[in-house]
Amino acid sequence: MKLVPLYNKLIVEIIPEDDSNKVTASGIILVEKNDPYFRGKVVSVGEGSYQNAIRIPMDVKAGQTIRFLKNSGMGVKFDVGGNTLEVILTDNDVYAIEEE
Repeated sequence: MKLVPLYNKLIVEIIPEDDSNKVTASGIILVEKNDPYFRGKVVSVGEGSYQNAIRIPMDVKAGQTIRFLKNSGMGVKFDVGGNTLEVILTDNDVYAIEEE
């Protein structure tokens, strides 16, 4: 199954920072440090929101690595050959895009 985000939503796969973040069998992430942000890789992006009947395009693109607050969005767990935890966010939940 493939999720396709609508409007200003995006789907992000969480990148584990290190071994101190443990994911339980039910998908709950146990965090042992005080960093309030997650890193994630953008899997797919909606087309953008509308304002005054004009589409506002998204600033975030698929494949980029972003930072967002740990309590943002809605978690979705997919089992595609392994445990993958994805989050559905809005563009307002993204705090930064990592560049090399």
